[in-house]
Amino acid sequence: MRAKSIRNLLTIVIAACSATATYAQDASRVFIEPSGWSIGTNFGLADMWGDVGTKTLIDHYTNSKYFDKVTFMGGMFGRYTIHPCLGVKFGLNYGTIYATDEWNYDKAKVSASQGSDAYQRYARQQRSKSDIIEGNVLMEFTPLRYNPEKKKAMKRGQLVLGAGLGYFHFTPKSVVGLGTKFVNIYDLHIEGDGFGAGYPPSYSLWQFCIPMSIAYRWDVGKHLNIGVEVLYRKTFTDYLDGVSGKYIDPSEYAKHLSASEAATATLIQDKAFYHNLAQPNVAGNMRGNPANNDAYSSISFTLYYKILSRDNQWWKMY
Repeated sequence: MRAKSIRNLLTIVIAACSATATYAQDASRVFIEPSGWSIGTNFGLADMWGDVGTKTLIDHYTNSKYFDKVTFMGGMFGRYTIHPCLGVKFGLNYGTIYATDEWNYDKAKVSASQGSDAYQRYARQQRSKSDIIEGNVLMEFTPLRYNPEKKKAMKRGQLVLGAGLGYFHFTPKSVVGLGTKFVNIYDLHIEGDGFGAGYPPSYSLWQFCIPMSIAYRWDVGKHLNIGVEVLYRKTFTDYLDGVSGKYIDPSEYAKHLSASEAATATLIQDKAFYHNLAQPNVAGNMRGNPANNDAYSSISFTLYYKILSRDNQWWKMY
């Protein structure tokens, strides 16, 4: 009788331990991505990477004037999870990107030569801004969730990599002479773009881009996820900042533009002289580097809501 009671008790204990272990394992999987839709939003700093501004990434973010004028980009997105490690994200963003040659001030003031890159950029004194409207589609890969049964897949924090295709509209702007007000420059043809033979062709304000992202995201609960994302867009235009090729003879503006537009274009094209940093550039001198296309990026806080609960472990239903 005693032996039978002991056997029954052991059976109950083993069953209870087994059930507890199974429950604990299933509970840890609550944070794995189920198949289905999410909706979310993103917002953060935006940056222009072109001919205007600094030459290196470190100088861009560490110069003393970077935070004098920061710009932002934000938007919303829908995301469909195909597998816990793979999703497709459809995004729509709007924001402003900005760059200025003033960011080279720190290096220019200690430069031993006025021929140094930092001094030449600083002396150019161009300031550029562009408003961006963008739509994109990205494939996102969460490498540690390739096998949902692995322990590392259960972690709430996950690295996410993405790449895709985007389409955007931009409006290049610059300041006039010593002023601070930004004006649209597309119709001013600052470098003679579209003026005909011997000049660059006109460019389109609608462009494709290749967005590439790296993010770290945390699953807060069964539906909510927060994260930080860096999204870099490689473009196929060199005119995000309105600076690409060569200075032209200011008299050319009068041949193709109205008198007021010609006067404005002249004041925008070459600012170094107005700042007493250099003599006027002659036609043919380089304003930028047409060999390198521009880019833009954003560093964003992301928040999205999973429409289906993460209790739905669809990959275990077979």
